[in-house]
Amino acid sequence: MYWIYLIIFILIILTPKIIQHGVAFLLEEDVESLLILFLGLFCFVLYLAKEKALLRAFKEKLHLQKQTNIITRDLSDSYSYIGEMNRRFDIVKDLIFNLPRNTAQALLKKNSDLYAPVIGAARLLAKTEQVALYFVNIRKKSAEKILGGNTFQSNLVFDAESLLKTKKFFWEEQGCVIIRSPKQALDTTAFLIFPKAVNAIEDKEVFKILASEALFLYCVEQGRISEQKT
Repeated sequence: MYWIYLIIFILIILTPKIIQHGVAFLLEEDVESLLILFLGLFCFVLYLAKEKALLRAFKEKLHLQKQTNIITRDLSDSYSYIGEMNRRFDIVKDLIFNLPRNTAQALLKKNSDLYAPVIGAARLLAKTEQVALYFVNIRKKSAEKILGGNTFQSNLVFDAESLLKTKKFFWEEQGCVIIRSPKQALDTTAFLIFPKAVNAIEDKEVFKILASEALFLYCVEQGRISEQKT
């Protein structure tokens, strides 16, 4: 492109030397002017075409950069999500694998907290220290056991009847997240309750597993109590 401009520039300079005579009714000076005008217009057209090509290339570059940024962000989000899912999986896996040992140790020690592993896992996943466990008798519509309820603010009260009225297994109420165990045992169902610390709770099934785990421990505890009474 630069060589073309150079050649045209040289032709413009040499135009008086090239044109020696007039053409038809045009004088020599008129022919020279027309030739210089034509060469100038030709340079201008070349410039516009080059500018248009550069603009198109610039827009394509911006588009590619935008797409690259989107892909990079999506990959970063994917890696973060995978890492979070692996962390949650490890928490639940450790809880389940250590369930027999922790349950046996808790039952042997009088002062041991049987539900500590479940509450600890829920705290890690919910990213809050305020986690409560409610065990509600469906037939009596009363709370048989409440753990961690005193960690909530005084105005956050969850009674058994209001918890049983909702037929969902996962919902939000009074700024808190409530998870109900999918199944019941000994006419009892378990509820995990904690303040909402993040915008969206992901992997709700994990919390349902924890609620079911807590209900299982409750049944084990009740069976142990019944044995001690006999």
